[in-house]
Amino acid sequence: MKNFFSEYGYGTIKMYVNQFAISLLGSVLSMATSSTGNGTLTLVASIGAILFYLFLIYNMMWEIGATDKISVDVGKKTYKPLTGLFMSLFANIPNFIIAIIFTVGMLFADSNGNVAAMSKLAAVVSEGMYFGTLMTIKIGGTPLHAFWWMYFVITLPAIISATVAYLLGHRNFRFIAQYFTKKSDAMKRR
Repeated sequence: MKNFFSEYGYGTIKMYVNQFAISLLGSVLSMATSSTGNGTLTLVASIGAILFYLFLIYNMMWEIGATDKISVDVGKKTYKPLTGLFMSLFANIPNFIIAIIFTVGMLFADSNGNVAAMSKLAAVVSEGMYFGTLMTIKIGGTPLHAFWWMYFVITLPAIISATVAYLLGHRNFRFIAQYFTKKSDAMKRR
C-alpha cells in the first residue's frame, strides 16, 4: 500500500484536483443555465462538463498506463492491471464520504435536514459537473439529486474511465490516434 501511494500518489491527487476544477466549471454552468429556465440547455451544459471531466481522466490515466508499460517491458515493474481502478477509487474517497454522509442525513433526517443539505452542498462543490444532470432528470417528478444512491452512482463514470484508460494505455491503443498515425506514415513515404 505504501509503495502504491509513493508511486501513484501524485496521479491520484492530480485526478481529484482535476475533478475539483471541472466541478467548479460544472457548477457555474449549471447555475447559469438553470437560471434561464431551459432544462435542455442545463442538461447539455452538464453533459459537456461531464464529458470534459472524463476526457481529462482518460488522458491522464492513458499516459500513466503507457508509462507503466515501458517499465513492465524492461522488468522494473510487474504488470498490475487494476492500477487505474485503485487510483480512481482512492481519488473518489471524498465523493464516497459525501455520499455516505448524505445517505445518513437522509435516513436520520432531523426536522430541518441540515446534514443532508450540507452534504448536498459539499457534493455541488466536489461533483458539480453532474449537478445539472441531477437537477434536470427526474424520476416520478423527483430530481435525481434527491436520491441517496445517485451520489454513489455518479462516481462510476470516473472509475470506469480511469480503469479502461489505464488498460488501453498499457496496450498502447488509442481510439483516434490510429487514424492520424496512418496519415502521417503515408505522408512520410512521399
